[in-house]
Amino acid sequence: MNVLALTHAHLMSGGLSPVSCERADSITGAWGARFGWKVDVVYTSGTAWRGIWPGGKGLTINILEVAAPKELMLEEAKSFSVQIKSLLAQKQFLKTIPLVAGRVAHRLRTAMANKGWVRTRELVHGARWAHVLATDTRIREQKYDFLFACVGYGDEYLLQTALTLSAAKKIPMIVDFRDLWSDHHDPDRFNEQQRNIIRSIEKRLLSRAILISVPHRHMAFLLGKWTKTPVHLLSHSAYVGADWKDGHITADEFRMVYAGKVYATGPGMWMLMELLKKLSVAKFYKPMTCHFYVDDVDGLKAMAETYGVSSIITVNGWVSPQALWGSLRSAHVLLLPDAGVAENYPLLPTKIFQYAYTGRQILCIEKFTNHEIGEFLQLHSAGLATTNIDEAAVWLTRLSEESSQYLTLPPLRNIRLREDQAVIFGQEIEKTIAKKNTFAPNE
Repeated sequence: MNVLALTHAHLMSGGLSPVSCERADSITGAWGARFGWKVDVVYTSGTAWRGIWPGGKGLTINILEVAAPKELMLEEAKSFSVQIKSLLAQKQFLKTIPLVAGRVAHRLRTAMANKGWVRTRELVHGARWAHVLATDTRIREQKYDFLFACVGYGDEYLLQTALTLSAAKKIPMIVDFRDLWSDHHDPDRFNEQQRNIIRSIEKRLLSRAILISVPHRHMAFLLGKWTKTPVHLLSHSAYVGADWKDGHITADEFRMVYAGKVYATGPGMWMLMELLKKLSVAKFYKPMTCHFYVDDVDGLKAMAETYGVSSIITVNGWVSPQALWGSLRSAHVLLLPDAGVAENYPLLPTKIFQYAYTGRQILCIEKFTNHEIGEFLQLHSAGLATTNIDEAAVWLTRLSEESSQYLTLPPLRNIRLREDQAVIFGQEIEKTIAKKNTFAPNE
């Protein structure tokens, strides 16, 4: 099977987040390693490739590095007012004309796109990027069985790239959603009118898809309501490298760990600070500490100082996945604060699978009850999900009294790993391709 993958064909220099990289890479890497498929992964020159396999190192894939024209990149421009002031200060009055015209055109297109009258700038660039890729000799001369796109928050324009390129190559699309575009967990991302417009665009962009994969059950349910394309549930999952060192027994303290973004605008981290303040005066079986591995060290330290809990926490920046695994295994409780998910939005974060695989207990602190998380924790006897800080404090105090956790490391839980999930997905793809002896594009 020959596959053309757009998993790293981004038009933003930052590329994907490490977690998103790992989902995309574990899929394509497993196809190459387990099935022997030839997987050509398009990589945009100069963009970041992070995660467990930075730059694709160690993956059984073929990397096609392609330079995107500078005018197609979707980087955020310098502040309009800063540029205008700079040009005026230099008395370069004529140069302000195209800047102002561009500003007006951008605002006009944005307003018209919000009404559904024209394509957004991102989709226009996505289509043009597809034409660039279609003329690349390596892609033009290779025959592929299907095109694979993995999309989520911020890179939805790759759906347009995939649609245009698959039509040019006359091959079907298979799409993996990390997040749905029209139904996103951030409640403030779109209003209802925008959501309806985006859904109509999303449906058009999936017109050549013969299989869609999603990480959450509710996504499969929603897609089943507005597309006839088969949907495969490709749940998030854990990953542990064969050479990763295990953790150690922590016997002198009761240790909690959180690893992830601070999400200062979400309710969960502030609830966690309230909880730590309460715990700082509680009586524990062992001294209680909380270790953080976060993106915003200074921001979290400021929050901790506000709540007077700086003395019981240790704040670290990002560490490698290998190092983090040892820290997770060495803790007694792993924390999962609410990042700001909409009410009644049933989300299972990627992190919870890695947490659960450690064998440790998990505490999820939520503003709204998330039944998916509750069911997951109950199924694996993996901890507590609560909206009540007092309940969380009582649960932690009792958990700290279990003496066995200070003597031995817990066994790993029976959680399906990423490569195994990717193999099951690959088997589903083989069945789908086999059924489709000829592909009639739905233009």
